[in-house]
Amino acid sequence: MNAPGDTILAIASAPGWSARAIIRASGPGSAALLNAIVDEPIPARRGVYVARAKLSGDGPALAVLVLRFVGPRSYTGEDSFEIQCPGNPLLIERLMNRLLTLSTPAPTRQANPGEFTARAFLNGRIRMEQAEGVAAMVAARSAEQADAARRLLTGETGHLHQAWADEALGLLALVEAGIDFTDQEDVIPIDAESLDRRLGAIEQGIRDHVGDRVPRAISAGIPAVALVGSPSAGKSTLFNALLGRERSVTAAEPGTTRDVVRESLDLSRDIPGGGAVDLIDLPGLDRREDGVVGKAEAAAQRAARESIAASDVILHCDPSGRFLPDKAIPSGATVIRVRTKADLPADLDEPGDDGHGAIAVCALDGWRLGPLRRAIADATTLPGRFGADAGLIPRHRRSLAQAADAITRARKASRDLLRDPAVVAESLRLACDALSDLTGRVSPDDVLGRIFATFCVGK
Repeated sequence: MNAPGDTILAIASAPGWSARAIIRASGPGSAALLNAIVDEPIPARRGVYVARAKLSGDGPALAVLVLRFVGPRSYTGEDSFEIQCPGNPLLIERLMNRLLTLSTPAPTRQANPGEFTARAFLNGRIRMEQAEGVAAMVAARSAEQADAARRLLTGETGHLHQAWADEALGLLALVEAGIDFTDQEDVIPIDAESLDRRLGAIEQGIRDHVGDRVPRAISAGIPAVALVGSPSAGKSTLFNALLGRERSVTAAEPGTTRDVVRESLDLSRDIPGGGAVDLIDLPGLDRREDGVVGKAEAAAQRAARESIAASDVILHCDPSGRFLPDKAIPSGATVIRVRTKADLPADLDEPGDDGHGAIAVCALDGWRLGPLRRAIADATTLPGRFGADAGLIPRHRRSLAQAADAITRARKASRDLLRDPAVVAESLRLACDALSDLTGRVSPDDVLGRIFATFCVGK
C-alpha cells in the first residue's frame, strides 16, 4: 500500500465509448484538486453539483456532474469526489491528465488496483470480508455468485465467522482459567462434556458452511489441478504454457512424461479472490487392451492414477476433441475438458464425445489460455464447486478448514481435559488464529496486499 497522505485518482468506469464516464478521487487534497479543475468553487459539503471542468489553463470548459463526499462519511473515509463527464476517451484522457498535473498541497497520483477499497478498510469503513465482497461482486458471472458477494458485502458471512470466533475465544478463556486453577480441585471453569458439546456445535457449523466435501489439497492449503489424458495429448506443452516457462520435458514421441510434475500456478490476476493452485502434469493414461507394460511404465501409470484420485479439478486433455471416457477419472469429479491442439482440425468423426463444452486452446502460441485459466480459477474458487456456501473464496476456505481441524483436535484432547488442559488450549489457540484471519483481527501486510491487488483500478 502506498502513502495514505497522497490524493489518488482513477477512471472508475469501463474503458471505451459510453454516454457517461466516471473519474474518482480520494485523499486529503481532493477538495483543493476539485476546486482547481472547475470554474467555480464547489461547496465543502456532501452533494451533487453541476460544474464546468477546465481541460487546460485557458481552453474550453467541459460540462460535468460532480458528486462531493466529505470524510469520514464517505466510502474511503476521506474527502473524495467523482466527476461524471461524456464518455469520450479523448475527453477522459485530457481531464485525467489535467487532474494529475494540477498543483495542490497534497501529492496527486494514479490509484493502484483496489486502493480505494483498501483505504475504506484501513479507515474502518468496511471489514476485510466486505472488501473481498467488492471484488467478488465485480467478478460475479451468475446470480449465485452475485448473491454470495452480497452476503460478504452486507456482513452476513462476517457475522457468522465472528460468532464462531467469539465462541472459540470464550472457550479458550475457560480452558486457560482451568489451567490457572489446577491446584484447586473444586474449581472447574468448564467440564469436559460441556466443552465437547460447545466445540462440536462450532465444528458442525463450520463444516456445514464449507460443505460436505472439503478437498484434501485445499485442507492442506492449495487446490490440486491435474492434467489428464492419453500419451501425446499435449498435456506437458499445455502445462508449460500455463506456467509461462519450460518445466516439463516435451517431445513428439508418446510417453515422454514418466514422473508426476507439480508446480504452483498463481491465478490471482485472472479472477478477484483467486489464488494459487497446485498444477500437476501426469504421465499419459495407457488405454491399450493387451495390458502389456513394463515395470517403469506400470509405476508411472499407478502414480498418475493416485494423483488423479487426490486431485480437486481434472483438466481432461484431448488433441482432437473426442474425450473418450476414462475409468481413471472419478465419477462426480470436477472436470474441465480441454482440446489441446486447436491449431489442428478436430476429429469428431471417431467414436467419443462430440467436444461440446470443451475449451479449445493452442499451447504453442497461447491462444485462449486466458479463458482456460479463468475456468480453472472458477473451478477452484467460485460457487458450488467445493462446498455448500457459494461465498467461499480460497482464503476463507483454507482458514475455515484449518479452524475445523484444530477444533477436531481440541475435542479429542478434551476427553483428558483435567489431566492435560494445555493440549486443548493449544488447539483452541490455533482455531482462534485461523478464524481471526477471517474476522480481520489479524491481517499481515502481505495478506492485505494480495487481497487488494486482485481489484481493478478505480475500486
